[in-house]
Amino acid sequence: MAWWAAFLGFVLAPLMSLAVDITRLLFLRTDLQTSVDAGCEAAALAADTAYFNITGIHRIHGGRAVSYAAEAFYASAAESEIVQYNPSLTTVSLVSPTVVECGATAGLSPIIPFSPELRVNVSAQAKMRFIRD
Repeated sequence: MAWWAAFLGFVLAPLMSLAVDITRLLFLRTDLQTSVDAGCEAAALAADTAYFNITGIHRIHGGRAVSYAAEAFYASAAESEIVQYNPSLTTVSLVSPTVVECGATAGLSPIIPFSPELRVNVSAQAKMRFIRD
Protein backbone atom coordinates (compact mmCIF):
# COMPACT_ATOMS: atom_id res chain seq x y z
CA MET A 1 0.00 0.00 0.00
CA ALA A 2 2.82 2.42 0.81
CA TRP A 3 4.41 1.60 -2.54
CA TRP A 4 1.24 2.77 -4.37
CA ALA A 5 1.16 5.98 -2.37
CA ALA A 6 4.78 6.68 -3.29
CA PHE A 7 4.07 5.84 -6.94
CA LEU A 8 1.07 8.18 -7.03
CA GLY A 9 2.93 10.96 -5.24
CA PHE A 10 6.21 10.86 -7.12
CA VAL A 11 5.27 9.58 -10.58
CA LEU A 12 1.60 9.92 -11.41
CA ALA A 13 0.88 13.36 -9.89
CA PRO A 14 3.81 15.09 -11.70
CA LEU A 15 2.80 13.43 -14.98
CA MET A 16 -0.78 14.64 -14.61
CA SER A 17 0.34 18.19 -13.83
CA LEU A 18 2.72 18.04 -16.81
CA ALA A 19 -0.19 17.04 -19.04
CA VAL A 20 -2.15 20.05 -17.77
CA ASP A 21 0.85 22.35 -18.34
CA ILE A 22 1.31 21.10 -21.91
CA THR A 23 -2.37 21.73 -22.63
CA ARG A 24 -2.11 25.24 -21.19
CA LEU A 25 1.05 25.86 -23.23
CA LEU A 26 -0.66 24.80 -26.46
CA PHE A 27 -3.61 27.07 -25.66
CA LEU A 28 -1.21 29.92 -24.89
CA ARG A 29 0.63 29.51 -28.19
CA THR A 30 -2.63 29.48 -30.17
CA ASP A 31 -4.10 32.44 -28.30
CA LEU A 32 -0.87 34.44 -28.55
CA GLN A 33 -0.59 33.73 -32.30
CA THR A 34 -4.19 34.90 -32.79
CA SER A 35 -3.46 38.08 -30.85
CA VAL A 36 -0.28 38.89 -32.76
CA ASP A 37 -2.06 38.19 -36.07
CA ALA A 38 -4.79 40.66 -35.08
CA GLY A 39 -2.22 43.25 -34.06
CA CYS A 40 -0.22 42.85 -37.24
CA GLU A 41 -3.31 43.11 -39.45
CA ALA A 42 -4.33 46.26 -37.59
CA ALA A 43 -0.85 47.71 -38.10
CA ALA A 44 -1.12 47.03 -41.82
CA LEU A 45 -4.24 49.21 -41.90
CA ALA A 46 -2.31 52.26 -40.69
CA ALA A 47 -2.00 53.94 -44.07
CA ASP A 48 -0.04 57.15 -44.38
CA THR A 49 -2.80 59.08 -46.15
CA ALA A 50 -0.97 62.43 -46.16
CA TYR A 51 1.97 60.86 -47.99
CA PHE A 52 -0.40 59.09 -50.39
CA ASN A 53 -2.23 62.34 -51.19
CA ILE A 54 1.06 64.03 -52.08
CA THR A 55 2.86 61.23 -53.93
CA GLY A 56 0.23 58.63 -54.80
CA ILE A 57 2.41 55.90 -53.22
CA HIS A 58 1.03 53.55 -50.58
CA ARG A 59 2.96 53.11 -47.34
CA ILE A 60 2.32 52.28 -43.69
CA HIS A 61 2.58 55.09 -41.15
CA GLY A 62 5.10 53.81 -38.58
CA GLY A 63 3.74 55.60 -35.48
CA ARG A 64 0.13 54.71 -36.14
CA ALA A 65 1.08 51.12 -36.98
CA VAL A 66 2.55 50.62 -33.50
CA SER A 67 -0.48 52.08 -31.73
CA TYR A 68 -2.98 50.15 -33.90
CA ALA A 69 -1.04 46.92 -33.33
CA ALA A 70 -0.86 47.40 -29.56
CA GLU A 71 -4.56 48.24 -29.30
CA ALA A 72 -5.65 45.19 -31.30
CA PHE A 73 -3.11 42.88 -29.63
CA TYR A 74 -4.09 43.70 -26.05
CA ALA A 75 -7.81 43.67 -26.89
CA SER A 76 -7.42 40.22 -28.40
CA ALA A 77 -5.34 38.94 -25.46
CA ALA A 78 -7.97 39.96 -22.91
CA GLU A 79 -8.40 36.35 -21.72
CA SER A 80 -4.85 36.25 -20.39
CA GLU A 81 -6.00 36.64 -16.79
CA ILE A 82 -8.17 33.52 -17.05
CA VAL A 83 -5.30 31.28 -18.13
CA GLN A 84 -2.82 33.33 -16.06
CA TYR A 85 -0.18 34.30 -18.59
CA ASN A 86 1.41 37.66 -19.30
CA PRO A 87 1.45 38.60 -23.01
CA SER A 88 3.70 41.30 -24.38
CA LEU A 89 3.88 42.79 -27.87
CA THR A 90 7.65 42.96 -28.36
CA THR A 91 8.19 44.22 -31.91
CA VAL A 92 6.32 46.08 -34.60
CA SER A 93 8.64 46.85 -37.49
CA LEU A 94 8.27 47.79 -41.12
CA VAL A 95 9.84 45.19 -43.42
CA SER A 96 9.01 47.31 -46.45
CA PRO A 97 6.78 50.37 -46.96
CA THR A 98 3.74 48.10 -47.27
CA VAL A 99 4.69 45.10 -45.06
CA VAL A 100 4.77 45.07 -41.27
CA GLU A 101 6.18 42.38 -39.00
CA CYS A 102 5.06 41.88 -35.41
CA GLY A 103 6.39 39.74 -32.61
CA ALA A 104 5.07 38.83 -29.19
CA THR A 105 6.08 36.80 -26.19
CA ALA A 106 4.29 35.45 -23.15
CA GLY A 107 5.23 33.63 -19.99
CA LEU A 108 3.23 30.93 -18.27
CA SER A 109 3.81 29.77 -14.71
CA PRO A 110 3.67 25.97 -14.59
CA ILE A 111 1.59 24.06 -12.10
CA ILE A 112 4.60 21.98 -11.03
CA PRO A 113 6.26 23.80 -8.12
CA PHE A 114 9.82 25.11 -8.51
CA SER A 115 9.69 24.81 -12.30
CA PRO A 116 10.95 27.62 -14.53
CA GLU A 117 8.49 29.85 -16.33
CA LEU A 118 7.48 28.59 -19.77
CA ARG A 119 8.07 31.19 -22.54
CA VAL A 120 6.38 31.31 -25.94
CA ASN A 121 7.51 33.56 -28.81
CA VAL A 122 5.42 34.11 -31.95
CA SER A 123 5.63 36.39 -34.97
CA ALA A 124 3.49 37.42 -37.92
CA GLN A 125 3.66 39.51 -41.06
CA ALA A 126 0.90 41.46 -42.74
CA LYS A 127 0.74 43.36 -45.99
CA MET A 128 -1.14 46.57 -46.65
CA ARG A 129 -4.12 45.97 -48.96
CA PHE A 130 -5.94 48.50 -51.09
CA ILE A 131 -8.80 48.08 -53.52
CA ARG A 132 -8.66 50.26 -56.58
CA ASP A 133 -11.92 51.48 -58.07
